[in-house]
Amino acid sequence: MTRVSRTKAKWLAAAMATAALTIGTAAPAQKASGSERQIQGALNGSSPKNDGHPYQVRTMALEAGKRYAFSAESEDFDPTLRISFADDNDEALAEDDDGGDGSASYIEFTPERGGTYRLRVAAAGSDTGTYMLKVRDLPPLPAPLRPSPVGNSSIAFKHYAGALTRTDGEIRGRRVDDYLFRFEGGKQVFLFLDRETDDLDPMIEVYAGTSRTNAEPIAGDDDGGDGTNALLLFTPEESGDFIVRATTSNKDATGSYKLRVGQEP
Repeated sequence: MTRVSRTKAKWLAAAMATAALTIGTAAPAQKASGSERQIQGALNGSSPKNDGHPYQVRTMALEAGKRYAFSAESEDFDPTLRISFADDNDEALAEDDDGGDGSASYIEFTPERGGTYRLRVAAAGSDTGTYMLKVRDLPPLPAPLRPSPVGNSSIAFKHYAGALTRTDGEIRGRRVDDYLFRFEGGKQVFLFLDRETDDLDPMIEVYAGTSRTNAEPIAGDDDGGDGTNALLLFTPEESGDFIVRATTSNKDATGSYKLRVGQEP
């Protein structure tokens, strides 16, 4: 009689602990692998639906400020994962569809407050089947670095005001202004082309000084700067003359711009 009573007590304790992880579903199988917890679940014809997508919700206590990794994997359907705080608002705090391997969902999440959270696993379509929800504790991020500079460099920029007009040269439907500069080999060049007129989408190109018609540019940029402005960094292999072309990516566009040119000392 004593042996039967202890077995029954252990079975009841395990069943109650597992059932606490689900809402309105049968208790799932749960495994622990190191710091990772694995929770098995399934979507079926009786699962609740949101816009035709079956889902299952589980609740879990999370600590404020602690980093967690959540993933939902399935061979039967494309899983999505949603995290919310377990209150009446149920606002989505994090969502993912295919952030993991293959079609698996993956979220790294740090709660701002401790308490009970909802983890909703849903199908991206209407398919059903089994899935595995994995929860892993992540180490805290290291403190931000406070770097000490190993040296200083001062780059002097020259500013040029220009404008693309109907009287400028035209290449493949784009107006161009070509500037001739001499750059030193092995030192990085910084080129900024900022629009002064809203209709202009600046684009900058660099050519060797003797070939600017049929040759391809040795460097170029369209939207590397703020907004649609151009920003180009390149390092000449040898010292020499170079053509810096101020132009635009939209054909027939005209307008004013500012060109800034500098090279490291």
